Amino acid sequence: MVKKRCKSKKLIFIAFMLLFGMLGVLAFAGGQKEGKKAEKGKAAATVVPAGVTKIIYWEFFGGGDGIRMKQIVDDFNKSQNKLFVEMSTLAWGEPFYTKVHTAVVAGKTPDVMSYHLSHFPAGVKDLRPFTESELANAGMPIKDFNPEIIKRSLTISKAYGTPGVLYGVPIDTHTLVLYYNKDLLKKAGLLGPDGKPIGLNGIDNFTRALKQIKDKTGILPIATANDPASVWRIWYTLFKQQGGKLVKNGNQVYLNDIEKQGKKSLQVMVNWTKDGLVARDTSYPAMVALFSAGRSAFMINGNWEVPTMVDLQKKGKLSFKYGIMAFPKLYNNQDTWADSHNLAIPNNTKNPISKEKLKDVLIFIAYLEKNSLIWAGGGHIPMWLPVTESSAYKQLVPNNEYSSRAIKDAVYEPINPIFGVGNPTYDTVGNFLTPALTGKLTIDQAITKFKQRLKSFLK
Repeated sequence: MVKKRCKSKKLIFIAFMLLFGMLGVLAFAGGQKEGKKAEKGKAAATVVPAGVTKIIYWEFFGGGDGIRMKQIVDDFNKSQNKLFVEMSTLAWGEPFYTKVHTAVVAGKTPDVMSYHLSHFPAGVKDLRPFTESELANAGMPIKDFNPEIIKRSLTISKAYGTPGVLYGVPIDTHTLVLYYNKDLLKKAGLLGPDGKPIGLNGIDNFTRALKQIKDKTGILPIATANDPASVWRIWYTLFKQQGGKLVKNGNQVYLNDIEKQGKKSLQVMVNWTKDGLVARDTSYPAMVALFSAGRSAFMINGNWEVPTMVDLQKKGKLSFKYGIMAFPKLYNNQDTWADSHNLAIPNNTKNPISKEKLKDVLIFIAYLEKNSLIWAGGGHIPMWLPVTESSAYKQLVPNNEYSSRAIKDAVYEPINPIFGVGNPTYDTVGNFLTPALTGKLTIDQAITKFKQRLKSFLK
């Protein structure tokens, strides 16, 4: 047993080093643990020429999508000579939102920042709202955004902030997708003549396919990670596909379904682990490394790893043909975990943003929206309709393999302050659901403790 464990750890280490060598960096976009963003800290202060206004921009895109964001910012700075955006990449998740809140209290905030839709319920007090007229005057009428994301954002505003305003300008939806190795699926007899996977719909068929991959190729069927965010996204997807609910009547926390659909979802994940169908106790970087090195047939991850695959392929450093599909329908529906990145302005009451600076920030946001085809290169699904309805976007590879289906299946985080990025549910997953996958807790113990902890947040 000891030898097997050592061999497994050695295999993961080798796979990780392979990818490390290929990329030359240890900054994976998946940090959105999208996992943990690897880049931390901020850019050195930039001296801008006299007459040029600096816009301070905080964000948490530390991997492939971060490269695309930097490209947009650089292009914006080169496109005109009146404004200069200084972009700083900070740690993803709770550290980011803690820093934002601290900055708001101190009155020392950036001019604009990235923000998760799922954190709005907990963070609206830290945000300066946008009115529809402000956006329209900046060339961003509400009608030009995906209506579903606007509807959800307004729902949050009504429940936790001021009705009728937006606390962020949506730039994307990001969701869970299934990456696949075509060469390994072909070897396992699971690749159709169209080059797409077959036999994956339905939980029994999906599990049977994983076992077939293991038997016929000897390769790990699925690369997954055991960080809280990655475990949550898979668990929540299985939970929602069985009709499970965590909130009712809008935003009231409802925990009864955890005992049934929640327990069943965790049981499936534990079974996959015990049967050697998924990697055991694997970090986020190691998960990406396993798949990118051709040592797993699938990877369940967010669409933010698309640029990792695209860039490796362009550099000739990918040893296999790959594809990406929307997460399959394993139960009654095809609901799949999702969230949305927004651009927001801090609610700095000590040093409020001036009308002139607000206008400048909106010019930058409008530029980003209208050039979000570049952002789509980060794997994300833009929320700006003129882009998503364009022929250029519809022809974008590999996004056109998954995006049209994925946006239909997107089910966003529950609307309540205890859920979402940077909020306590993620830590609770790490404390109780993840230990069930590693054998440190039984499924019954994990579900009971998970539910109890969530209930404690409501007091």
